[in-house]
Amino acid sequence: MPLLEVTERSDSRNSCSFTRRRLLARATGVAGAVACGGIAGYLPTLARAAALARIEPQKQVFVDPATEYQVTRWTEDTADAHLPIDPNRAQPAGDGQLLYASNRSGSWQPYLLDLKRGGSQQTAEARELRPRSLAMLRDGRDVMYLDGDAVIRNEIRRGRTRELYRSPDGWHSTGQLLLAQDDRVAAVMERRGEVTRIVFVDPGSGKSRQVLQAEGGGLQPLGFHQRFGLLLLNTQHKPSLVGVPNAPVLPEFPKGEVLQARWDRTGHILMYLIRRQENGVERYQLMEYNLDEGTHRLIANTTKFATFSANADGSVFVGASSSKAQPLLLLLLRVTRREFSLMEHQSSAPASVNPFFSGDSQTLYFESDRLGKSCVFSVNIRGLVEKT
Repeated sequence: MPLLEVTERSDSRNSCSFTRRRLLARATGVAGAVACGGIAGYLPTLARAAALARIEPQKQVFVDPATEYQVTRWTEDTADAHLPIDPNRAQPAGDGQLLYASNRSGSWQPYLLDLKRGGSQQTAEARELRPRSLAMLRDGRDVMYLDGDAVIRNEIRRGRTRELYRSPDGWHSTGQLLLAQDDRVAAVMERRGEVTRIVFVDPGSGKSRQVLQAEGGGLQPLGFHQRFGLLLLNTQHKPSLVGVPNAPVLPEFPKGEVLQARWDRTGHILMYLIRRQENGVERYQLMEYNLDEGTHRLIANTTKFATFSANADGSVFVGASSSKAQPLLLLLLRVTRREFSLMEHQSSAPASVNPFFSGDSQTLYFESDRLGKSCVFSVNIRGLVEKT
């Protein structure tokens, strides 16, 4: 059964496409945007694509004094930059580009970093970009994000945008958007007073439907399963899969606070980070749940991981430690359960370091405000991790 059925559609009249005639009308001073509901309602067009900012390379290479590994800073230290949050995609296949958001222009805007040349290209002109909502589609040609209360799809090469969905009157986005790895559906969270709900939006058609509504906050979306919908934690940290009929019922996680979770590429294993008390000692553990067997298993104890990611085959993990004494970015090998220090991330908010592997597992990307502003960094790990 499909993830989406039409129960509610956004009004897309303000997101009309521009013909050559309308563009010529704009060039001669005729208000071509009037046909789309007024100048205040238009979205970026082909005419504006060339005007989107091109940013000269900000690349700087340095050696981390704690570990002597070579680190690259990709964005300037005079503005904040954020990467897409897990599990949203930041790179297309081929790893040649990197999606991020920056407020270098005075407002948050989406950018695409050319990893070969080091420069960046603004992909759209957003009014109220929610910087943590960015997600790249698989082919690398389009980006989705939240602009205020609207879900936007952005065609990168042409700078064209299309409004897929807008929160109805009384509802407001919480700034969270999660895109399924197969690009079939995106989930947005909205709030009206004390009521929270989850809405599924089709990235192609913009069709939408509500899949869950609950009193109060505390709902935590963790990511999509490829067949069973959205994995969600409630206020008691109990997991459930929502959005698809007859999804399997998940047992409770071990007692503790689940900080993050992600499915492996087979969809049979859920890997998660949990903070729990064990014999009076606080532990930060990586665990996994086998969907077929219905069992939980310890992967490894960690040095206070605040966030984590896995490489393509799940053999190596990267985590950002929340230890104040040793704010390290660490590699963890599944087979040996051993950690290796890469560098000090020195972030004031370790959970926002958001590290992840490139598709070939040869580079790690992350963000940190170690220089005062949040910047995008990378570490070359060739020779440390096998290529995937």
